[in-house]
Amino acid sequence: MKALFPKNLITCWDQAITRSAGIVLATHVNPDGDAVGAMTGLGLFLRQQGYRVTCICPSPYPGFLEFLDNGKNVLVFSHQKEEVLRAVDEANMLVAVDVSGLLRMEELGDVLSESRAFKVLMDHHIDPVMEDFDLVFSTPQVSSSCELIFRLLSAWKPKAVFSKEQATAFLTGIITDTNQFANSVYAETFNAASLLHRWGADSETIFSQVYQNFTLNRMHLMGYALRNIRVLPEYGAAYIVLTRDVLEAFDYRNGDTESFVNFPLAIKGIHISALFLQKEDHIKVSLRSKGAIAVNGIARQFFNGGGHYNASAGKMEDAPEKIEELLKEALGTIIA
Repeated sequence: MKALFPKNLITCWDQAITRSAGIVLATHVNPDGDAVGAMTGLGLFLRQQGYRVTCICPSPYPGFLEFLDNGKNVLVFSHQKEEVLRAVDEANMLVAVDVSGLLRMEELGDVLSESRAFKVLMDHHIDPVMEDFDLVFSTPQVSSSCELIFRLLSAWKPKAVFSKEQATAFLTGIITDTNQFANSVYAETFNAASLLHRWGADSETIFSQVYQNFTLNRMHLMGYALRNIRVLPEYGAAYIVLTRDVLEAFDYRNGDTESFVNFPLAIKGIHISALFLQKEDHIKVSLRSKGAIAVNGIARQFFNGGGHYNASAGKMEDAPEKIEELLKEALGTIIA
């Protein structure tokens, strides 16, 4: 595989981790397949090298990703604050994965920012918050944080042997963050996936757990979402709104709306898709697009977020009734 980062950065990493007796790995709120895959894969690899590692999520990961945490080793900050605070206090190194800055970890980010430990970023989003970290491994020219970390570890330890569990974790992130190799895919992405298969990555388990492991309520919620796609033909766009009462009616669980934002893109003539998910104190916004239509700009300008060219996210504070008005205003800035 081609080197992603210069040798001097690898050397800095090697020197820093050699001095680290305790390492904490952490990721963003509402972790997805790439976040959990990157964290658990890296954690397993570092433990294999003899390091003491603690993995932390700010909030629970979706149930369909439990297969990546068979030993239930991942701590959840919202549920296990004392254990998390103890681990952070004892750590010499903090590694943030699949997150551009500590802010996206919310309260956990505040805890990490106060730590004097050596801080490292491993991420693939644009505009990393450089000042949050002592060492940064970040580029958007990869499919996922899982690909980035796998390639970084391969450069750091060229003769390392990856276990089946490690390879499966990293391939999970690549598969989920590319929407099954549909977007954000580069030539080296396929090379990395091929190598992970050679190391024993179990793609059958990945697809079974991630895409064929739904509850009946989740399937019914999917049906509701499909029936209620709203089309804006003048913008070549469509969107879905799921309010709290709807989510409660279908006994919503974290992760149940995974991939829903992609549904409208299957409609002929639709090039931009949005999903609005009403939470207790805000509306979560997910944006997707095809081809040369960038959505990261409107995510940043209109929805207090950001992300990739064709895949971004954010949030809004207004009521659901304001969604279409704000979305049209945003689309008007990128669609002539």
